Amino acid sequence: MNKTILQLNDITVRKAKNLLLDRISLSVSPNEFVGIIGPNGAGKTTLLNVIAGFERFEGALSLFGQRETWMRSRETRLRVAYVPQLFQIDPAFPIFALEAVMTGAIGRLGLFRSPGRREREKAMRLMEMMRVAHLSHRPLGQLSGGERQKVSLARAILQEPDILLMDEPTANLDVAVQKEVLNLINEIHKREPLTLLFVTHDFNMLPAAMRRAVLMNHGKIVFDGDIATALSGEMLSRLFQYPLETFERNGRRFVSYG
Repeated sequence: MNKTILQLNDITVRKAKNLLLDRISLSVSPNEFVGIIGPNGAGKTTLLNVIAGFERFEGALSLFGQRETWMRSRETRLRVAYVPQLFQIDPAFPIFALEAVMTGAIGRLGLFRSPGRREREKAMRLMEMMRVAHLSHRPLGQLSGGERQKVSLARAILQEPDILLMDEPTANLDVAVQKEVLNLINEIHKREPLTLLFVTHDFNMLPAAMRRAVLMNHGKIVFDGDIATALSGEMLSRLFQYPLETFERNGRRFVSYG
């Protein structure tokens, strides 16, 4: 049995004269929950795009024990789901929330087969899990940002992937909504047999279930290890190049800016 579900060796991405990723090496085990943390422009989204098959790269990448290029088979792509940052959508866009969730089944079924009763029932169960079942027949463009992110998470899980990539899924949401989405991501980790990679620049808003952190800056990994060490004042000061101190009170982490 292969102990890694994802293996990257010396992954490099260049755009014109810019070096977006610089010899990144990373190994992820099945069902692991990994946070990829760093300032804007650190290369975090580029790394997710490489894993998802959206970006050309140099180096070696293996998924599910098989060597892959940036061009993936349909079967391999279906095993990796992607939840992007919140994006704006026209309120008049003619798709309901339930229909948006059910698009997650299209890749597995194929273009010429419509989702049936099984997919619809599972979509509704996922919407219940995400606390948006009551919005199933609301136009997607009329939902709040947090509601749309919950729909996006449900769509990704309906795809039935092995790896779930999340790119700043709580960005541009109110604090209360951010915490709600993080709690749902914790629930996904508990209930679904998934390997999760969670990208963020906000080290104050992390899912509680996350145990491993990969810190990135300038296209490089500067730390890979346990979350407690990653979020120490010394490590964060190095990462963000600004004096930071962290402390805990009543089980919550706080950051003091020097």
